[in-house]
Amino acid sequence: MRRITTLIYIIIFSVIFAGLSVAQDSTQSLAFKNNKPFRRSPYFYRPDLGYQIWQQFKLIKEANSEDVLAQHELGLRYLLGEGMTADTTKAVYWLSKAAEKKLPSAMYNYAILLINGWGVDWDPFRAFKYFKGAAKVGMIQAQYVIGILYTDNLIVKRDLNYAYYWVKKSADEGYEPAEDVVVQIEPKISPSTVDSIAVIEEGNDFDIEKNIDPEHKSNLTSPVDLVFIEFDTIGDTITSITDSMLISDLDKIGIDSLLIKMDADSITSLTFLVSPENVEKLLELAESGSPEAQTIIGKLYEEGIYFSKNLITATAYYFRALRIDSPKARYLLWQLSKSPVLLARIQRKAKNNDAEAMFVWYGLNSVNYDNQLVIDDAINLLQKSAYDDYIPAMIELGLNYYTGRFTLEDKSEGLQFWEDAELMGSTEAKVRIITASLYGDTELENPKSAFDELIKASENGSLLAQVGLAHCYQNGIGTAPSKGETVNYYRVASQRGSRYAYRELQKLYDEIRPDETEFSLD
Repeated sequence: MRRITTLIYIIIFSVIFAGLSVAQDSTQSLAFKNNKPFRRSPYFYRPDLGYQIWQQFKLIKEANSEDVLAQHELGLRYLLGEGMTADTTKAVYWLSKAAEKKLPSAMYNYAILLINGWGVDWDPFRAFKYFKGAAKVGMIQAQYVIGILYTDNLIVKRDLNYAYYWVKKSADEGYEPAEDVVVQIEPKISPSTVDSIAVIEEGNDFDIEKNIDPEHKSNLTSPVDLVFIEFDTIGDTITSITDSMLISDLDKIGIDSLLIKMDADSITSLTFLVSPENVEKLLELAESGSPEAQTIIGKLYEEGIYFSKNLITATAYYFRALRIDSPKARYLLWQLSKSPVLLARIQRKAKNNDAEAMFVWYGLNSVNYDNQLVIDDAINLLQKSAYDDYIPAMIELGLNYYTGRFTLEDKSEGLQFWEDAELMGSTEAKVRIITASLYGDTELENPKSAFDELIKASENGSLLAQVGLAHCYQNGIGTAPSKGETVNYYRVASQRGSRYAYRELQKLYDEIRPDETEFSLD
């Protein structure tokens, strides 16, 4: 599915909820509605263009006289600072008044504020109701969003039949992102159940045509994609990981316009992606802890694109990405590990004390893709690799000591390996040291400095830094507490594959979950 990566400023604005690209079916799958926390300018739907030419005093007068379109327009102007000083409080006031009058575009835009916690307390459940209101009267973007929300098991219980019903309505009106999603969901639904849902949900209380110009419907664009993340295994329906999947994953890292800067927003083949500049950027992202970049680098080595073909190096990159919870890297590593030629080569080089081969052989055994070693022997290989200053092995061995996985727990020993790796220039090691401090395992001497370092690492692709930033915003470490930013960073990290971030996100939703049947996940 082709991801829309550019935010198009045409006549109207569209909301951003970032997405992924691999369609999988699992009870642990989720779909995310995310405006990346790095993008500070929200994009909203704006149908009533006539009000833009009004002078400010005229617009305010009409809004105060309860003209719902004027209230909506005034709210957007205050929000975006058009023709008047930006004022989020006033924006929320006017948009909420218009939303209460059930103007579809206002319900949609106010829901965006609620689901992101912009200028108003974060409340995804109220947001759902406003999105639903706009969807029921025919607003195709809202129909699509409601369909997405029925897939993530956060606001409402995951129900692909409901998801299909709403997304199909949007697709039938020519909404391009919805058309792609319908194809993914359709094999998983019950037609009779969807028909029953249609009977329940049908009925329009408002005239959508008064508020949305029909000729604009097919031109509305939004980078909203349906997202399924399967944390444990790739679903049976996935038979290959395509180049376009790997390339589109770069967009979910959270770096604005990354694909545009790499001239890759319309590229579907890794052969056309590689250039000295792009490969340099990918390597930088990979060393910072981007599983997406690590997976692409691994694929380049596996296929012999740009680099000389090297299956051992490819395996090393896949394993590193897997350790940061990349489902695609897990699948690619599993596929590669089935090669007896590769295993024989790894073993031969490892026995000759090749640091990368020792790391890889340990890695394959640690995830049970090769069972020729007992774990103690595998750890011995990892230790030899780390003592040879192979940075990925130093980070992995540090993690084992720090968590007590495969070794006796020794946090100080784990931190020492990370500190040594940091001295050798490893950003990933630096992030691990900082996050250890955030969670109280070591003394955090300068919270603001730690926060700033996480911001830099996050902007360069570190998934772990995004999890750390969520923790900072949640607990006011080095920054002011912010529920909205907490949710946004956990959401981004979750959609990139972090199981921990998703569990934390679930807790945040459950803390404010209303006691209403509609929002029960049981």
